[in-house]
Amino acid sequence: MFKSPLKLLFLFITPLIFCFGCIGSNDTPKREYTYIGGEVVNPNADYIILFSERGIGDTVKLDTNNRFLYKTKDIENGVYSFKHNPENQLLLIEKGDSLLLRLNTFEFDESLVFTGDGAKKNNFLIESFLQNEEERNQLQQSGFRMDPQAFIKQQDSLYKIRLKEFKRLNKKIKLSEFSQKILKASFEYDYYARYELYHYRHYGITDLTEIKDLPSTFFDYRKQIDFNDTDLKRLYSYNRFLNHYFTNAAYVNHAKGKSFYQDPVGNTNYKLQLVDSVVTEPYIKNNMQRGITARFLLDSRNEEYSEEVLNYYLKVSSNEPSQKDMIKLANATNKLKPGSKVPNQALITSDGEEINLISLLNKPVTALYFWSLDDINHSIKAHKTALYYSKLYPQIDFIAVNINDEETKNWQGMIKRYNYNPLTEYEFKHPKCATEEFVIYNKEKVVLIDESGYIIDAHANLFSPIFETQLINTLRNYKNSKEKAATQLTAALP
Repeated sequence: MFKSPLKLLFLFITPLIFCFGCIGSNDTPKREYTYIGGEVVNPNADYIILFSERGIGDTVKLDTNNRFLYKTKDIENGVYSFKHNPENQLLLIEKGDSLLLRLNTFEFDESLVFTGDGAKKNNFLIESFLQNEEERNQLQQSGFRMDPQAFIKQQDSLYKIRLKEFKRLNKKIKLSEFSQKILKASFEYDYYARYELYHYRHYGITDLTEIKDLPSTFFDYRKQIDFNDTDLKRLYSYNRFLNHYFTNAAYVNHAKGKSFYQDPVGNTNYKLQLVDSVVTEPYIKNNMQRGITARFLLDSRNEEYSEEVLNYYLKVSSNEPSQKDMIKLANATNKLKPGSKVPNQALITSDGEEINLISLLNKPVTALYFWSLDDINHSIKAHKTALYYSKLYPQIDFIAVNINDEETKNWQGMIKRYNYNPLTEYEFKHPKCATEEFVIYNKEKVVLIDESGYIIDAHANLFSPIFETQLINTLRNYKNSKEKAATQLTAALP
């Protein structure tokens, strides 16, 4: 007989809860140990990782039924990261909790459900995360074109709904002060972040001179912002607000309403300097400065600009491990600049043979795109998109490269299961080295290479609205260069 996921989870956790001890009716734990357990459906690995407030990860093995149980006596109240490669999500844990979860990797965030005496606050946290995502997407559609008054009215209405839900939960289970702070911040800081985002996006669409239309109370919430709140340092909404705040500050105070592209180095260094002057908490400061620098280096196509930003980062940063990472990242991205020779990484064909990347460059342009067994939805979408463009532009060879480590049999099985073309499917022989050389920080990345093995663009995006324009321009440039070479050769003949 079919049982719903929630019923199955109840059957699994009921005996565990009884062994955990007495659970208070108001969700307040009354036990010496803290328990975190659950079940992973369709696991990508045989373990999960729980990252502590200090960033230290504890690896917990799954049993033969894909279940796990973590028990600890020494734990601090805080926001923890739960990771099952490649996905991760936050958990709100207080000493004495018995939190159990169930998730399906095919729909990681949407399928995540909790039970136990830590369940209600964590269900609120994940629902807040999903709701934030939905409201931001709605804002992206047309919200930036609203006038300020309409924007404020819309956002205030959404905020009141969330606040009402929060108060209802607090009244029902009497949250601790710590949980109240985290749960309220989970939607409140996303609300603040949208104000910062709206400001520089709206006046980027219109004109900063129209700022006189902005109500004087628009940024009143800033008066209560703590830029060094260690309780919130791992909270997505808090970090999102900080990122938008510093970007907005650079837009107003440095760019003064002009496009960031007119002075990318100056705007980036201004943000780094502002973080250095405003943030004193080491973890938050390092997180912000590292993120600002990495985003610039990954997007930069100018080696001189990259060097300027890196040098300024090294000047204001005091975190040695992150400094080494940024130096390594800068070196890797610089090697991928247009005109550089592509790294000739070893590849494995779908038949198990080893070849070098250079040997695949048989057409005017080759487009390398990447996928992982850990993200099936992206894999399907990427292959469909590549197939579409390959039919439109037969002069371009689209090559799919799998980036998983030691997953050859599963990779070959995936090719057959989804009917991918085995003649265009490869995997890296040395995935760790290759992903570092190609700087694969997101799976949307595409590397365009000419027939001689020189990089045309190492930062293309398969799903970008301008990707097709890039392909057209690349083919046009190729045609022009061939015609120019032919003309020069003809002129040189006797």
